Amino acid sequence: MLRHLTAPDGVRLACEVGGQGPPLVMVHGAGSARWGFDLVRPLLERRFTVWALDRRGRGDSADGADGAYELEREFDDVAAALREAGPGALLFGHSYGALAACGAAARHDGLPRLALYEPPMGGVLADEAWIERFEERVNGGRRGEAVREFLHDVGGYSHDEIDAMEGTPAWEKRLAVAATVPRELRAEQALAPSDLALDSLALPCLLLLGSTSPDWARRSTQAFAAALPLAELRPLEGHGHGAAVTGPELLGTELARFLGD
Repeated sequence: MLRHLTAPDGVRLACEVGGQGPPLVMVHGAGSARWGFDLVRPLLERRFTVWALDRRGRGDSADGADGAYELEREFDDVAAALREAGPGALLFGHSYGALAACGAAARHDGLPRLALYEPPMGGVLADEAWIERFEERVNGGRRGEAVREFLHDVGGYSHDEIDAMEGTPAWEKRLAVAATVPRELRAEQALAPSDLALDSLALPCLLLLGSTSPDWARRSTQAFAAALPLAELRPLEGHGHGAAVTGPELLGTELARFLGD
């Protein structure tokens, strides 16, 4: 069932809601939307009422006025989704969505548990030259090339894995949201570790890290784990940055174990 809510700045946001049990808000990463959780969401709906958010500017969610973008508005969006989901809502974020979830956690009183899958911070994803090259491809009608490079260079997917994605319905959806990627990479680049005040988040937090994930993911996830007072770092053996697709059963098991405690 599709539900809508209004962000503090008036942007209309969409969540796909299903399942039964405690509410769980799920926040997707860059270059994706709520469909990024399509394989793992049904597994979690056996134990949770899942709220899969379309972050602003994609899917069934609107964008800021004139495409204006600030990372802090994403923090507000996720916090608004938690309030809409109801008391005791749990929170999970993947990649850039994990960054947004972490910022929202500081704005939402009473969050019981927080799960983060390879959150980035401080310019680990891409430099300005890479972002400009991506923009040139998107603006020049070469979105396929841009998305391939993003998935390989940032997401750590192999060329064979990317080849398998092409031609699928999800591929067309990735192309559709490609223009939102540069603004998020720049926002992550500008964020300093101190901006999140991680040491003040005194709640149980799960950090998930793929055993085959890119170097940036290892460095950043370990930094989050060291900074969060009540962090538990768990490996996703045999998987990289995209276990929501390559290992939904493993990811679902880890989330259910931690969030269901």
